[in-house]
Amino acid sequence: MKLIKGIFVIAVVSALTFSCDQTKKEATDAADAVENAADATVDAADATAEAVEEAAGDVEQAVDSVAADVEKAVDSTKVMADSVMKKCEGKCSKDGKSCDGSCKA
Repeated sequence: MKLIKGIFVIAVVSALTFSCDQTKKEATDAADAVENAADATVDAADATAEAVEEAAGDVEQAVDSVAADVEKAVDSTKVMADSVMKKCEGKCSKDGKSCDGSCKA
């Protein structure tokens, strides 16, 4: 009877040891998977940050370009307005009014 109990105890201890080893291996695999996922997330965040920085640079260039175009348009409009006012001063148009409102019909 002692022999059967001894074999049974050895079988149970062996099963527990094998089960613990499998659980440890699975836990290690899961930890490795989590670490790999964390590394991938960090890489993705870095790539996103770089893309945002590049996009910000592109936006800044576009804003600068638009600002320069607007400034040129404003300057051109001022020159045209000055030119029109110089041509109009003191002269009455066909409808009897000058640009400065001095002519009367």
